[in-house]
Amino acid sequence: MKRIASFAVLMMLAFTALLRAESPLMKEALQPFIDRGELAGMISVLATKDAVLQIDCVGYADLENKVPIAPDQLIWIASTSKIFTGTALMMLVEEGKVSLEDPIEKYFPEMANLRVIKYQDDDVMLLEPAKVKPTVRHALSHQIGFPFQSKMMDKFGSDSLPLAQEIFEASRTPLSFEPGTDFCYTELGIDVAGGIIEVVTGQKYEDFMQERIFDPLGMTDTTLWPSKEMQKNHWINCYQMVDGKLEKCDIPMMRGPYDSRQTRFPEPGACIFSTANDLLKFFQMHAAGGVYNGKRFISEESQKEIMKKQTADGKPYYGLTNMEEGWLGHPGACGNQCYADPATGVVRLYICQVANNPNHGAALGAWKQAYDQIFKEAGLR
Repeated sequence: MKRIASFAVLMMLAFTALLRAESPLMKEALQPFIDRGELAGMISVLATKDAVLQIDCVGYADLENKVPIAPDQLIWIASTSKIFTGTALMMLVEEGKVSLEDPIEKYFPEMANLRVIKYQDDDVMLLEPAKVKPTVRHALSHQIGFPFQSKMMDKFGSDSLPLAQEIFEASRTPLSFEPGTDFCYTELGIDVAGGIIEVVTGQKYEDFMQERIFDPLGMTDTTLWPSKEMQKNHWINCYQMVDGKLEKCDIPMMRGPYDSRQTRFPEPGACIFSTANDLLKFFQMHAAGGVYNGKRFISEESQKEIMKKQTADGKPYYGLTNMEEGWLGHPGACGNQCYADPATGVVRLYICQVANNPNHGAALGAWKQAYDQIFKEAGLR
């Protein structure tokens, strides 16, 4: 028995050493975009549920001052926030506090009289009462019928309204179709789901996320309000292409100053700031079937429900805040791609901060080819 145990330990150590062996494929794939001045900086993290395969950092967090990009630097993860909100809500489903089939009006009575657009032109909008009561499932899968944002969010910023006011604005926003009959990617639906977390738990959205997800996972640099110190010393600048050259720009959709709790409010569809190091912990938890450091966060059954295609045949693939078939995760507006595969126990993270850059699609394609090859060579997918 001792020999068998010793052999198992040696095999585990050998496997860990194999995982940490660097492959040049990723840097060879991404470095040309930096050398040509097409992108500022990118981080790739490939891992298993309990070990790091490799971390590749290419380029700069601050291009002007040549500050190298690093895994402890902060980015706005944008819509990757959605998979955090979906995970949190599914925790409450498991606890019997919420049902995916509950009508939204159970939590927000002001949603009882939603209207659907039946006709619209430049001068006229004809509304009729919705025949279908929208459910929690509709909200999480972008089948509720809301537009991307409310008019107030469009005008002042996605994070400009307290969550309760945002939901009130949503209740006055016409639906573009009967709930459950079509697909329209919408921040409002996910924000309504975040509001349900507050109603059911009696906690603020940000407090629930901190208590149930961020703190237990040790995500010490994850926040909705990055401090001035973090922005000064651990920050990945956002860049866009202007006249063929990279130019520093503001983060889209968010209002500054980013650390202000007086002018910025939780927006569960896109409000979280985090680092590659912290994101790895969240996605390793999902890669391990919902467990991290011996603590269960979510069941495998809930993960399967999140990953299952909710939209109808012929409509874009979308689960419950999940956006890629065969993986559990979600991309973000500034280019980050964060996913786990509970079936094989692997994680892939791509961290960057770009806005409206025509070269970024090619970089993502090169990254995908590289990680496919690396996972294949390691026998992981």
